Amino acid sequence: MHDLVLIVVVCRSVTLGCVLQPSQKRSTFTGQSHRIWTIYRVTEWEPEWSSRAMAPVFPAWSVSAEEALQHHGVQLASGLSSSEVEARRSKYGFNELEKAPGTPLWKLILEQFDDTLVKILLLAAAVSFGLALFEGEAEESGVRAFIEPLVIVLILVLNAAVGVWQESNAENALEALKEMTADTAKVFRDGQLISDLPARELLPGDVVEIHTGDKVPADIRVVQLKTAVVRVEQAALTGESVAVAKSAAPAALAECELQAKECMLFAGTGIASGACLGLVNSIGMATEIGQIQAQIQEAAEEESDTPLKRKLDEFGEALAKVILYICVAVWLINYRHFLSWKSFPGSWIPDPSTLQFSVAKATFYFKATVALAVAAIPEGLPAVITTCLALGTRKMAKRNAIVRRLPSVETLGCTTVICSDKTGTLTTNQMSAVRLVAFGRTATSVESWQVTGSTYDPDGGAVLGLAGLDRNLEALAEACALCNDARIEYKQEHFKSVGQPTEAALLVLAEKLGVAGEAAQRAIVAARQADPEAHPAGACEAHASKYSKLATLEFDRDRKSMSVICSPATGAFAAAVGATPRRSSRLQAGASNGGGNVLYVKGAAECVLARCNRAMLADGSVVPLDNAARKELVRLQDELAAGALRLLAFAVKGELAELADYNGSDAHRGHSRLADPSQYSAIESDLVFLGLAGLQDPPRPEVRSAIQDCHAAGIRVMVITGDNKLTAEAICRAIGVFSGSEEIDGNSMTGVAFAGLPDADKRAVLSHPGGLCFSRAEPRHKQDIVRLLKEMGEVTAMTGDGVNDAPALKLADIGVAMGITGTEVAKEASDMVLADDNFATVVAAVEEGRAIYNNMKAFIRYMISSNIGEVASIFLAAALGLPEGLIPVQLLWVNLVTDGPPATALGFNPADPDIMTKPPRRADDHFITPWIFFRWMVVGCYVGFATVGSFATWYTSPSFLGIDLSADGHTPISLAQLRDWESCPSWKGFQASPYTAGNATISFEHPCDYFTTGKVKASTLSLSVLVVIEMLNAMNALSEDNSLLQMPVWRNPWLLVAMAVSLGLHAVILYVPLLADIFSIVPLSFNEWLLVLAYSAPVILLDEVLKFVGRNWVNRPVLAPKAKEE
Repeated sequence: MHDLVLIVVVCRSVTLGCVLQPSQKRSTFTGQSHRIWTIYRVTEWEPEWSSRAMAPVFPAWSVSAEEALQHHGVQLASGLSSSEVEARRSKYGFNELEKAPGTPLWKLILEQFDDTLVKILLLAAAVSFGLALFEGEAEESGVRAFIEPLVIVLILVLNAAVGVWQESNAENALEALKEMTADTAKVFRDGQLISDLPARELLPGDVVEIHTGDKVPADIRVVQLKTAVVRVEQAALTGESVAVAKSAAPAALAECELQAKECMLFAGTGIASGACLGLVNSIGMATEIGQIQAQIQEAAEEESDTPLKRKLDEFGEALAKVILYICVAVWLINYRHFLSWKSFPGSWIPDPSTLQFSVAKATFYFKATVALAVAAIPEGLPAVITTCLALGTRKMAKRNAIVRRLPSVETLGCTTVICSDKTGTLTTNQMSAVRLVAFGRTATSVESWQVTGSTYDPDGGAVLGLAGLDRNLEALAEACALCNDARIEYKQEHFKSVGQPTEAALLVLAEKLGVAGEAAQRAIVAARQADPEAHPAGACEAHASKYSKLATLEFDRDRKSMSVICSPATGAFAAAVGATPRRSSRLQAGASNGGGNVLYVKGAAECVLARCNRAMLADGSVVPLDNAARKELVRLQDELAAGALRLLAFAVKGELAELADYNGSDAHRGHSRLADPSQYSAIESDLVFLGLAGLQDPPRPEVRSAIQDCHAAGIRVMVITGDNKLTAEAICRAIGVFSGSEEIDGNSMTGVAFAGLPDADKRAVLSHPGGLCFSRAEPRHKQDIVRLLKEMGEVTAMTGDGVNDAPALKLADIGVAMGITGTEVAKEASDMVLADDNFATVVAAVEEGRAIYNNMKAFIRYMISSNIGEVASIFLAAALGLPEGLIPVQLLWVNLVTDGPPATALGFNPADPDIMTKPPRRADDHFITPWIFFRWMVVGCYVGFATVGSFATWYTSPSFLGIDLSADGHTPISLAQLRDWESCPSWKGFQASPYTAGNATISFEHPCDYFTTGKVKASTLSLSVLVVIEMLNAMNALSEDNSLLQMPVWRNPWLLVAMAVSLGLHAVILYVPLLADIFSIVPLSFNEWLLVLAYSAPVILLDEVLKFVGRNWVNRPVLAPKAKEE
């Protein structure tokens, strides 16, 4: 037979895996029989950063160990030769994870300026700088002329610096993956064992030796077991909640999930127990952990903007258009001021020879358009948003949600789907016994108890309904304590397991069962509560003190059980606590045969029960296990298995023949039987049945109510786990993802089944109402689900703790990692880390995110309405032909400094009480609705009217509403003169008197300077009106529709502080001469402040009217129908 290899490569993104399927075919060319290996390799594009193209991964898991050795061309006894090492090094390289080269610093910096608002600001800064450099007007001589462009550039530089810092720290997940790989390995080369070969030097074909506690250095095919069983902790990679037994037997299919590859050890996982020889099958980026790194890299490239970023970008683009239109309109409205001509006699046609163009005036109005652009751009908005999000992270941290990326705070508020891992997130990731079954006083009565508690805390639960410890349950507790290599310890205020979680759960069960005698049990509990570090498991110590372990019959896959041979010992512990050890008939039976040794057995329920022919009753007596009793036990076993419990049976044997007096010596006649694992089944026969225990990784007690909150908030919950289907479905029913009677055929499937569906069917499954459950899911399945949900317009939060979760965490809108049990890879790939590993914290974070979004809407509404007022002010002044009332540096001060504190304080608004009863907003919802835009325009137009009105009032009126404005001695003029101020040089006899401003006197070299340098008082009034109106607008922004009478300003005391700060800052620049000179303003008198208030106060009444209309007609809530009374 010949081997032909047909390679079919389908390229699409990063390597997902290879499938080799052998088939017998007859060649049409030679007529001979061939075995054809068809390699289907579903790959993604080979990343440019890869140093070499990855060779196809040989499916060693689907062939025998001998075939795997033959494929790699290596002998098990000798390993690779030195010459083979050199040849393979040039082909495969080193066993290390690669990383894409980082983005150059210059490119990162340029990317920060690829934003619409930033480009507008850059243009405004460039124009301002050019005008300051070349125009050289007297009133703007020196440094003051460059303040505006310098401030704008400073803002942009700071924003760019923050962006560069964030992005340069974005890919730490890849470094964390490297830390998971082993440092050294035990390798056979040239027939010699190298005990400390650097793991990076491993090559495909290397023969390695693996022992308990080792970290697996590459993807390795198990070739030969050196112990009866090898168990591997691979939960971080596959999501399985218990250590997985490995063997040398091949998988049935090449196309199978990771969990089915029981003959493979995966890089980065840990050996829980056992030893074996293995064959390195793949290294570096070709390993499963390498493929996860490639997927993380791909997910990072697929990261999309947050909903907030998209909305701000849309707003920036719309703003750019509006600014362009308004600037052009303002410039054209005033064309007569810098462009004039005469028409031909008797015609309207202009005479080109009479065309006159004033560069100075054209430049002036161009500056006015620049000022308008500065007014329209909310320069302080990015800083305020960042501050609000940062404050939000502090609030979330108090609720155990640590936010790593600021924009994710806002994204949480519009989450529509939460995709949650099961193990460690919905469950405790601490195996617990939840059911206990044993015989009662007769062989016809089988009793069952519920066991509470979901942690390793012995006092955190109890065996419900247990009246006392009978002799049978005492023997069962002894079996739990003795058939066990784990231990419980108390550290950092938590009880933790050391060893396999299943065995730790049995120790906790033994503690909950306790010891015989109430006084002894009370003494154990008191000792634990007084010093939990010294006495974490007193009952187990009491049971173990009765015996000495002589031999352990290790677990194997055939008999699916393990046992220990114990010799009764004197109980020193019993004397200490007052317990009296009791020897039941099981021990007496052993003693009557001339020895005291006892065999305790634990294992898979169906296997242990099949080897039992007797049962122990509650009084300790042993009776035959008849068919009726066996059928009842099988019925209970099936009932518990249907609840996805892991069932273990316990048994004892007192008649051990030649092992009855075994003393642990190699010279004993029974030692040869213990040295031969094939004898273990015979030794573990004719057992006495003690009871059954049903174990599970229990759901967290608070998860069910959190999922109910999700349902009320319109958020769907999907469970995506690497665990088996029955276990996942049982947990989903227990926590409320599925109701108890719900048909879940279409809502629960394996990852492989989902991956095999057409794209349209996948979308249909993800669109199902209610919860969904995906079991046996691999990293690529999680990514596909998240990617499809995002394409369907859902905002997806993904929780996880393992390495296998990292790609999906990176791809999701919100990646949420576990802080306690989560791997560093998952944490670095996430946007948020849960300090308490609690799903309920995710829901609390969503609630906080919604509140933050509402507050963000409030301050954006406040800032944009203020900017519209500034635009309206400049536009109205230009349209009326008035002198420039507000200069760009004043507008920058208002936008960046004066507006900042109130806008930030609005982020402290209290959340609405019904915030988690409303459906999530869509990611494509807009900040600006037609009604909001109308309100902005109305308020903005009033702001424009008030600022221009105060400017014009000072020039034209000696008094206003009884307020005397003539005390400073300025010269009143008519409105017509003010609108035609540029014709001042042609006015005959016009004189402007000097006037006072504080302690200074404003005088003019030329009367027409009254409208340039002399406008400083009127400009100060305009600026002050603008500042005060914006403070009052901040009060209006406390609630979108509720009146200030319903939502008074003291509901948010921070806003009062912020308003005081802003007004104080304004007073500083008014009354500090140096600052007043920089901002071209002067101090105001008491009467002038009354004028400011007269123009500012009506904005509250105006907005109250708009709120009244909004809450009664536009945004009137639709009353939900009353629920029927039960």
